[in-house]
Amino acid sequence: MPAPAPLREVVVQNTAQLVMVLRQARGGQRILLAPGNYAPFALREIKPASELVITSQDPARRAVLTGVNLRGSANLTFRNLVLRGSGTAAQEDFLFRDVRNLTITHVLASGRAGPVGLAEDKILQLRDCVGATISHAEFTNAVIAVSLLDTSGVSVVSSYFHDLRMDAIRGGGNSNVLIAYNHVTGFTPAAKDHPDGIQFWTSRQKTGAHDIRIIGNVIHRGRGKAMQGIFLRDETGSLPYRNIALEENIVVGGMFNGIAVLSETESLTLTANTVAAYPDQKSWIRVNGHAALRGNKAPIYLIGNKRVERVRNNQVVPARADAGAAAVRAWAAGRPLHRYSESLRRYVDSL
Repeated sequence: MPAPAPLREVVVQNTAQLVMVLRQARGGQRILLAPGNYAPFALREIKPASELVITSQDPARRAVLTGVNLRGSANLTFRNLVLRGSGTAAQEDFLFRDVRNLTITHVLASGRAGPVGLAEDKILQLRDCVGATISHAEFTNAVIAVSLLDTSGVSVVSSYFHDLRMDAIRGGGNSNVLIAYNHVTGFTPAAKDHPDGIQFWTSRQKTGAHDIRIIGNVIHRGRGKAMQGIFLRDETGSLPYRNIALEENIVVGGMFNGIAVLSETESLTLTANTVAAYPDQKSWIRVNGHAALRGNKAPIYLIGNKRVERVRNNQVVPARADAGAAAVRAWAAGRPLHRYSESLRRYVDSL
């Protein structure tokens, strides 16, 4: 007799069952997690032949994963779940290393509940991953939300980052990257923190990162404190970024480096970005002399470390004491907002 066809949907009730099903998965299946909390687990070499979906059995009572460490795996989708850190991991509570074709979508991700999560926890790290997408997610109550290290073909899109301590999206050694249509707001950094909405670096890298697109992100001080908006830096001085495009982003109430690319790159374009400063904090666009700027708005432009009073085809706009309302209204006018989180749409509607 032929072997029975694998079940297309499998319901699991606990962590042991989940681990067993993952080890046996062939692909083309949906693993339905019954409501409840699932203990942290670690696995290697989970490589179904086609997409394997891990999701909640009951969308109204989403299953809670408290830690995942997956290495050397492929073709996995985590959908409609709660990712709540347990604080037990040495690094991030959710670590994916050397994973291909990974999707994390429609998840609520956070550190531990209460002040300890905001003070200590890091949520998610993708390292040495190829072809990964994080979309329609919410990240909150942690020191750092998403870390990307040595990845290729990663997208972080249409997500909401709020009530964090230090960084929303950060990393180094990432190429062929898309960071787009995210809403970042409400940071509460500690005294010695260096908070950033989006940050990339070259520290401990051997080759330069390339083909990075940062498009349509909204980084807003909101009810929190000022942060740097978009900050790319070549700390080595010898690994310039290549093919970098920053388009239609808006940074409201940011720190000095509202949008800054500190690199001797010769292939950097900034198009239609806005830096809207508050009266209590200068904020600027800062790039090198090779950058191509067009249609941007900012109170200050630093080109090659020198302040330039006028930049052709760009506007100088003064700081305003309206919490960025006018700038956001202008940015949103005529713009389709369906790709953004509900939080941003509500905020725009309130203006």
